[in-house]
Amino acid sequence: MEREVQKAQKIVPVPTLHFSEGALAGRVVRLDRDVATLGRREDNAYVVPDPRVSRVHAEVRREASAVIITDLGSSAGTKVNGTTIEGPRVIRHGDKVSFGPVTATFEDPAAASQREDATMVFDVPKVETGPHLSPRQQQVLELMAEGMTNSEIGEELGVTERTVKAYAQELYDKLGVRNRAGAVAEAAKLGLL
Repeated sequence: MEREVQKAQKIVPVPTLHFSEGALAGRVVRLDRDVATLGRREDNAYVVPDPRVSRVHAEVRREASAVIITDLGSSAGTKVNGTTIEGPRVIRHGDKVSFGPVTATFEDPAAASQREDATMVFDVPKVETGPHLSPRQQQVLELMAEGMTNSEIGEELGVTERTVKAYAQELYDKLGVRNRAGAVAEAAKLGLL
């Protein structure tokens, strides 16, 4: 009996609006659609149940890595960082977005991680003596990053699963991590992928 092995799926972070004031404190709206409306009415994709928010207040559009917000003629207006928007406006990680008097913080995990990576490049001196990987360890690491199992990596490289496990343990030791997710994340930070 053959068992079908599935590759691990990549986790894609989703931008969110975090409300931290008033009755909506703690509410998080996941912006997981390409185009959708935001407002207090229940048929909006993003419902903000506050009477001061218009029934259909704004449109939220995701294009590539950008999130664009457009006011839809709401009675109280839409602001980004205190400025009333007129027409479409790209919002960035950390922006304060107000729908009338109701304010949320826009968080984009992808942008935040890029910003952290960029900060690390400038703040931390580059170490010339990082972990050196053998060509085979590099191959195993790259196939791990693609989501392949040890068995699939073994088939790809023409070695046994046990050999792949040995290479994986060597990678974990060199990178100072405990598992394959940690290895891939650390290797990406170090520019090995």
